[in-house]
Amino acid sequence: MKHKTAAEYSTDHTKACEIALVALLRAFGSLKDDLRLVGGLVPRYLTPALPPEVPAHAGTTDVDVVLNITVLAAKGTYDKLKRQLKSGGFIRYQPNPEGPPSSWQWVYAAGGASIVVEFLQHTDDPEQSARLVEIDGEEVSACQILYAGIAHDWFAETSIIVDLPHNGGTVKETIRYADAVAFIVLKALAFKTRHEPKDAADLIHVMRYSGSVDALAASFVERLAGGMHAGAIDSALTALTEHFCDERDIPGFRKDGPSTVANFLGLQDADEDTRFREQREVSAMVSYFLQQVAKLRVNS
Repeated sequence: MKHKTAAEYSTDHTKACEIALVALLRAFGSLKDDLRLVGGLVPRYLTPALPPEVPAHAGTTDVDVVLNITVLAAKGTYDKLKRQLKSGGFIRYQPNPEGPPSSWQWVYAAGGASIVVEFLQHTDDPEQSARLVEIDGEEVSACQILYAGIAHDWFAETSIIVDLPHNGGTVKETIRYADAVAFIVLKALAFKTRHEPKDAADLIHVMRYSGSVDALAASFVERLAGGMHAGAIDSALTALTEHFCDERDIPGFRKDGPSTVANFLGLQDADEDTRFREQREVSAMVSYFLQQVAKLRVNS
Protein backbone atom coordinates (compact mmCIF):
# COMPACT_ATOMS: atom_id res chain seq x y z
CA MET A 1 0.00 0.00 0.00
CA LYS A 2 1.37 3.39 -1.01
CA HIS A 3 0.37 6.12 1.42
CA LYS A 4 -0.49 9.56 0.10
CA THR A 5 1.60 11.56 2.59
CA ALA A 6 4.99 11.20 4.26
CA ALA A 7 3.40 11.42 7.70
CA GLU A 8 1.71 8.05 7.16
CA TYR A 9 5.02 6.21 6.90
CA SER A 10 6.92 5.00 9.94
CA THR A 11 10.54 4.23 10.75
CA ASP A 12 9.55 0.96 12.42
CA HIS A 13 7.74 -0.28 9.33
CA THR A 14 10.68 0.69 7.13
CA LYS A 15 13.04 -1.23 9.40
CA ALA A 16 10.70 -4.23 9.14
CA CYS A 17 11.03 -3.97 5.35
CA GLU A 18 14.79 -4.06 5.77
CA ILE A 19 14.50 -7.25 7.83
CA ALA A 20 12.27 -8.81 5.16
CA LEU A 21 14.84 -7.90 2.51
CA VAL A 22 17.62 -9.63 4.42
CA ALA A 23 15.43 -12.70 4.97
CA LEU A 24 14.73 -12.76 1.24
CA LEU A 25 18.41 -12.64 0.34
CA ARG A 26 19.07 -15.55 2.69
CA ALA A 27 16.21 -17.53 1.10
CA PHE A 28 17.77 -17.03 -2.35
CA GLY A 29 21.05 -18.48 -1.14
CA SER A 30 23.78 -18.48 -3.78
CA LEU A 31 21.60 -16.52 -6.21
CA LYS A 32 21.13 -13.53 -3.90
CA ASP A 33 23.81 -11.56 -5.76
CA ASP A 34 21.49 -11.48 -8.79
CA LEU A 35 18.71 -9.67 -6.91
CA ARG A 36 18.39 -5.90 -7.29
CA LEU A 37 16.44 -3.74 -4.88
CA VAL A 38 14.28 -1.03 -6.44
CA GLY A 39 11.33 0.95 -5.11
CA GLY A 40 10.77 2.92 -1.94
CA LEU A 41 13.45 1.35 0.25
CA VAL A 42 16.28 2.48 -2.06
CA PRO A 43 16.47 6.18 -0.97
CA ARG A 44 17.37 4.92 2.52
CA TYR A 45 20.72 3.88 1.01
CA LEU A 46 21.12 6.44 -1.78
CA THR A 47 20.53 9.35 0.61
CA PRO A 48 21.51 8.34 4.15
CA ALA A 49 20.01 10.75 6.67
CA LEU A 50 22.37 13.50 7.83
CA PRO A 51 20.16 16.13 9.48
CA PRO A 52 19.67 18.94 8.81
CA GLU A 53 21.40 18.84 5.42
CA VAL A 54 19.87 15.50 4.43
CA PRO A 55 16.54 14.75 6.14
CA ALA A 56 15.51 11.15 6.68
CA HIS A 57 13.58 9.65 3.80
CA ALA A 58 9.89 8.98 4.50
CA GLY A 59 10.36 5.23 4.23
CA THR A 60 8.33 2.49 2.60
CA THR A 61 5.72 -0.20 3.26
CA ASP A 62 6.97 -2.95 0.95
CA VAL A 63 10.02 -4.39 -0.77
CA ASP A 64 10.46 -4.48 -4.55
CA VAL A 65 13.19 -6.63 -6.09
CA VAL A 66 14.10 -7.29 -9.70
CA LEU A 67 14.83 -10.92 -10.52
CA ASN A 68 17.09 -12.26 -13.24
CA ILE A 69 14.69 -14.76 -14.77
CA THR A 70 17.33 -16.15 -17.13
CA VAL A 71 19.49 -17.22 -14.21
CA LEU A 72 16.63 -18.56 -12.12
CA ALA A 73 15.16 -20.55 -14.99
CA ALA A 74 18.42 -22.29 -15.86
CA LYS A 75 18.07 -26.04 -15.40
CA GLY A 76 19.70 -27.25 -12.22
CA THR A 77 20.60 -23.76 -11.05
CA TYR A 78 18.18 -23.64 -8.15
CA ASP A 79 16.12 -26.36 -6.55
CA LYS A 80 12.58 -25.33 -5.77
CA LEU A 81 12.62 -21.64 -5.05
CA LYS A 82 9.09 -21.88 -3.65
CA ARG A 83 10.28 -24.34 -0.99
CA GLN A 84 13.21 -22.10 -0.11
CA LEU A 85 10.93 -19.08 0.28
CA LYS A 86 8.55 -20.96 2.57
CA SER A 87 11.44 -22.34 4.57
CA GLY A 88 12.70 -18.78 4.97
CA GLY A 89 9.41 -17.63 6.48
CA PHE A 90 7.64 -16.31 3.38
CA ILE A 91 4.07 -17.11 2.42
CA ARG A 92 2.11 -16.17 -0.67
CA TYR A 93 0.26 -12.89 -0.46
CA GLN A 94 -3.50 -13.22 -0.78
CA PRO A 95 -4.93 -9.81 -1.74
CA ASN A 96 -8.48 -11.15 -1.83
CA PRO A 97 -9.61 -13.70 0.80
CA GLU A 98 -11.96 -15.19 -1.77
CA GLY A 99 -9.36 -15.32 -4.54
CA PRO A 100 -6.19 -17.27 -5.27
CA PRO A 101 -2.87 -16.30 -3.65
CA SER A 102 -0.38 -14.30 -5.64
CA SER A 103 2.69 -15.96 -7.14
CA TRP A 104 4.70 -12.74 -7.53
CA GLN A 105 3.90 -11.18 -4.14
CA TRP A 106 5.04 -12.83 -0.92
CA VAL A 107 4.62 -11.86 2.73
CA TYR A 108 7.13 -11.92 5.58
CA ALA A 109 6.31 -11.17 9.22
CA ALA A 110 8.82 -8.82 10.82
CA GLY A 111 8.64 -6.30 13.65
CA GLY A 112 4.94 -6.91 14.15
CA ALA A 113 4.21 -6.06 10.52
CA SER A 114 3.38 -8.14 7.46
CA ILE A 115 5.77 -7.00 4.73
CA VAL A 116 4.85 -7.64 1.12
CA VAL A 117 7.77 -8.48 -1.17
CA GLU A 118 7.12 -8.07 -4.89
CA PHE A 119 9.13 -9.87 -7.57
CA LEU A 120 9.69 -7.80 -10.71
CA GLN A 121 11.23 -8.63 -14.07
CA HIS A 122 12.61 -6.55 -16.92
CA THR A 123 10.82 -5.96 -20.19
CA ASP A 124 11.53 -3.45 -22.94
CA ASP A 125 8.11 -4.03 -24.50
CA PRO A 126 5.44 -1.58 -23.23
CA GLU A 127 2.77 -4.11 -24.17
CA GLN A 128 4.24 -6.64 -21.71
CA SER A 129 4.56 -4.25 -18.78
CA ALA A 130 2.47 -5.35 -15.76
CA ARG A 131 2.09 -8.87 -17.17
CA LEU A 132 3.36 -11.88 -15.20
CA VAL A 133 6.10 -14.21 -16.34
CA GLU A 134 6.67 -17.60 -14.71
CA ILE A 135 10.02 -18.90 -13.61
CA ASP A 136 10.52 -22.17 -15.42
CA GLY A 137 9.96 -25.11 -13.11
CA GLU A 138 8.86 -22.95 -10.19
CA GLU A 139 5.50 -21.97 -8.76
CA VAL A 140 6.81 -18.45 -8.58
CA SER A 141 6.37 -15.60 -11.03
CA ALA A 142 7.43 -12.00 -11.51
CA CYS A 143 5.61 -8.93 -12.76
CA GLN A 144 7.20 -7.43 -15.84
CA ILE A 145 8.13 -3.77 -15.48
CA LEU A 146 9.33 -1.58 -18.32
CA TYR A 147 13.12 -1.19 -18.19
CA ALA A 148 13.44 -2.76 -14.72
CA GLY A 149 16.62 -4.50 -15.89
CA ILE A 150 18.43 -1.17 -15.76
CA ALA A 151 19.05 -1.96 -12.08
CA HIS A 152 20.99 -5.10 -13.00
CA ASP A 153 23.59 -3.00 -14.80
CA TRP A 154 23.56 0.20 -12.76
CA PHE A 155 23.58 -0.47 -9.05
CA ALA A 156 25.37 0.29 -5.81
CA GLU A 157 25.82 -1.89 -2.78
CA THR A 158 26.10 -1.59 0.96
CA SER A 159 26.02 -3.80 4.04
CA ILE A 160 23.20 -3.68 6.56
CA ILE A 161 22.78 -5.34 9.94
CA VAL A 162 19.41 -6.58 11.21
CA ASP A 163 18.02 -8.79 13.97
CA LEU A 164 15.99 -11.61 12.49
CA PRO A 165 12.65 -12.56 14.10
CA HIS A 166 12.15 -15.55 16.41
CA ASN A 167 15.64 -15.26 17.86
CA GLY A 168 17.14 -15.80 14.42
CA GLY A 169 20.19 -13.82 15.42
CA THR A 170 21.92 -10.66 14.28
CA VAL A 171 23.07 -10.91 10.68
CA LYS A 172 25.00 -8.72 8.26
CA GLU A 173 24.06 -8.83 4.60
CA THR A 174 25.20 -7.06 1.44
CA ILE A 175 22.37 -5.55 -0.58
CA ARG A 176 22.54 -4.37 -4.19
CA TYR A 177 20.20 -1.56 -5.14
CA ALA A 178 19.48 0.71 -8.10
CA ASP A 179 21.93 3.61 -8.25
CA ALA A 180 20.78 7.22 -8.56
CA VAL A 181 20.50 7.18 -12.36
CA ALA A 182 18.63 3.88 -12.50
CA PHE A 183 16.37 4.85 -9.60
CA ILE A 184 15.37 8.22 -11.08
CA VAL A 185 14.71 6.65 -14.47
CA LEU A 186 12.45 3.98 -12.99
CA LYS A 187 10.63 6.41 -10.69
CA ALA A 188 10.05 8.96 -13.45
CA LEU A 189 8.51 6.26 -15.63
CA ALA A 190 6.50 4.90 -12.70
CA PHE A 191 5.05 8.32 -11.98
CA LYS A 192 4.15 8.78 -15.64
CA THR A 193 2.25 5.47 -15.50
CA ARG A 194 0.74 5.44 -11.98
CA HIS A 195 0.64 9.10 -10.91
CA GLU A 196 1.42 8.07 -7.33
CA PRO A 197 2.61 10.89 -5.02
CA LYS A 198 5.18 8.52 -3.49
CA ASP A 199 6.87 7.97 -6.87
CA ALA A 200 7.26 11.71 -7.49
CA ALA A 201 8.39 12.37 -3.92
CA ASP A 202 10.97 9.57 -4.02
CA LEU A 203 12.61 10.74 -7.22
CA ILE A 204 12.71 14.37 -6.02
CA HIS A 205 14.21 13.29 -2.68
CA VAL A 206 17.00 11.45 -4.50
CA MET A 207 17.59 14.33 -6.92
CA ARG A 208 17.86 16.75 -4.00
CA TYR A 209 20.02 14.76 -1.63
CA SER A 210 22.07 12.12 -3.48
CA GLY A 211 24.61 14.76 -4.58
CA SER A 212 24.74 17.92 -6.64
CA VAL A 213 22.32 18.31 -9.52
CA ASP A 214 25.24 19.11 -11.81
CA ALA A 215 26.96 15.84 -10.92
CA LEU A 216 23.70 13.95 -11.46
CA ALA A 217 23.28 15.53 -14.90
CA ALA A 218 26.86 14.56 -15.77
CA SER A 219 26.15 10.96 -14.72
CA PHE A 220 23.10 10.82 -16.99
CA VAL A 221 25.06 12.13 -19.96
CA GLU A 222 27.90 9.71 -19.29
CA ARG A 223 25.45 6.81 -19.31
CA LEU A 224 23.82 8.09 -22.48
CA ALA A 225 27.21 8.27 -24.18
CA GLY A 226 27.77 4.62 -23.33
CA GLY A 227 24.67 3.66 -25.31
CA MET A 228 23.29 1.20 -22.75
CA HIS A 229 19.65 1.78 -21.78
CA ALA A 230 19.59 5.02 -23.79
CA GLY A 231 15.94 4.49 -24.65
CA ALA A 232 15.00 4.16 -21.00
CA ILE A 233 16.89 7.33 -20.09
CA ASP A 234 15.36 9.36 -22.91
CA SER A 235 11.87 8.15 -21.94
CA ALA A 236 12.52 9.22 -18.34
CA LEU A 237 13.82 12.64 -19.38
CA THR A 238 10.70 13.14 -21.49
CA ALA A 239 8.50 12.11 -18.55
CA LEU A 240 10.26 14.62 -16.27
CA THR A 241 9.72 17.36 -18.84
CA GLU A 242 6.05 16.53 -19.25
CA HIS A 243 5.24 16.41 -15.54
CA PHE A 244 7.56 19.00 -13.96
CA CYS A 245 8.56 21.69 -16.44
CA ASP A 246 7.10 24.80 -18.07
CA GLU A 247 5.30 24.55 -21.34
CA ARG A 248 3.07 26.89 -23.27
CA ASP A 249 0.11 27.95 -21.10
CA ILE A 250 1.16 25.68 -18.18
CA PRO A 251 3.75 26.82 -15.61
CA GLY A 252 5.81 23.85 -14.48
CA PHE A 253 5.17 24.45 -10.80
CA ARG A 254 1.43 23.94 -11.35
CA LYS A 255 1.86 20.55 -13.02
CA ASP A 256 1.07 17.28 -11.32
CA GLY A 257 4.70 16.47 -10.50
CA PRO A 258 5.45 19.41 -8.19
CA SER A 259 1.87 19.43 -6.89
CA THR A 260 1.94 15.79 -5.80
CA VAL A 261 5.35 16.26 -4.16
CA ALA A 262 3.98 19.17 -2.13
CA ASN A 263 0.91 17.17 -1.18
CA PHE A 264 3.05 14.21 -0.12
CA LEU A 265 5.02 16.53 2.16
CA GLY A 266 1.76 17.60 3.81
CA LEU A 267 1.45 21.01 2.19
CA GLN A 268 -1.93 20.51 0.53
CA ASP A 269 -3.57 22.48 3.34
CA ALA A 270 -0.75 24.98 3.82
CA ASP A 271 -1.09 28.58 2.74
CA GLU A 272 -0.66 29.16 -0.97
CA ASP A 273 2.70 30.93 -0.64
CA THR A 274 4.23 28.02 1.27
CA ARG A 275 2.81 25.40 -1.07
CA PHE A 276 3.78 27.24 -4.23
CA ARG A 277 7.29 27.90 -2.91
CA GLU A 278 7.90 24.17 -2.61
CA GLN A 279 6.35 23.49 -6.02
CA ARG A 280 8.46 26.20 -7.66
CA GLU A 281 11.63 24.80 -6.08
CA VAL A 282 10.82 21.31 -7.35
CA SER A 283 10.03 22.51 -10.87
CA ALA A 284 13.12 24.73 -10.97
CA MET A 285 15.41 21.90 -9.85
CA VAL A 286 14.09 19.46 -12.43
CA SER A 287 14.23 22.13 -15.15
CA TYR A 288 17.83 22.99 -14.27
CA PHE A 289 18.76 19.31 -14.30
CA LEU A 290 17.24 18.82 -17.76
CA GLN A 291 18.95 21.97 -19.06
CA GLN A 292 22.31 20.71 -17.82
CA VAL A 293 21.74 17.31 -19.41
CA ALA A 294 20.90 18.98 -22.75
CA LYS A 295 23.92 21.28 -22.53
CA LEU A 296 26.34 18.47 -21.69
CA ARG A 297 24.97 16.29 -24.47
CA VAL A 298 25.65 19.02 -27.02
CA ASN A 299 29.20 19.49 -25.74
CA SER A 300 30.04 15.79 -25.43
